[in-house]
Amino acid sequence: MSRLVSVVAAMAVVASFSGCGLLPFGGSGVPKPTQCYSNQYPGDLADAKVGRSVTYASEAGGQKTLMTTKIVGKDGDAWWVESWMENPSFAMGHLFKIGSDKKITEAYVAGKDEKEWTKIKVEEPPKMDASAAGQKPVVKESNEKKEVKAGTFDCKKLDITMNIQGKDYTTTSWYSKDVWKIAMPSEHGGAVAMDVAGSKTSLEAKADDAKPTIELPAKK
Repeated sequence: MSRLVSVVAAMAVVASFSGCGLLPFGGSGVPKPTQCYSNQYPGDLADAKVGRSVTYASEAGGQKTLMTTKIVGKDGDAWWVESWMENPSFAMGHLFKIGSDKKITEAYVAGKDEKEWTKIKVEEPPKMDASAAGQKPVVKESNEKKEVKAGTFDCKKLDITMNIQGKDYTTTSWYSKDVWKIAMPSEHGGAVAMDVAGSKTSLEAKADDAKPTIELPAKK
């Protein structure tokens, strides 16, 4: 359950696009990561298959952001996973090579319309604060159908409240066994929708014929 709460509270898909060091995109002024953490990929590859993709739309502050995760290749036991974030201001993509231990072994970034991936460093993550990790959320579960742009799904609805430094934070999320867990996973399936701190996220599309946006480095 602790993993589930971290996914909901931190918006793990968005977290995939954050880095420690930055360098500028060519001409766009948008910062570009120079490194990532080995545990930065938030998805679950248990139901991964080359070509599968999910796109989520997140709306906050009047701005809509699309976040797409797709499985674009396999190399032995490792998977190639693309993650893209796009809004009217910018588009940024990551390419991760993820081993059977769920850790990233190679990482790349690219901007919109770039023709090649830029390799970045993969670092070990910092240790978590033990006190924060030990906090227990209050979870209420129910069954509910949820309609989003990608369709209507039978879902497990979770209302989760966590007290952090004396303040309660509540999120509501819907998960379905009919949605792949490659982007936002839980024991109840992939995410269909989330309401988190004023931000609303929902499944925009899912497909099984996704292709690499940029040629994979391993195939050059």
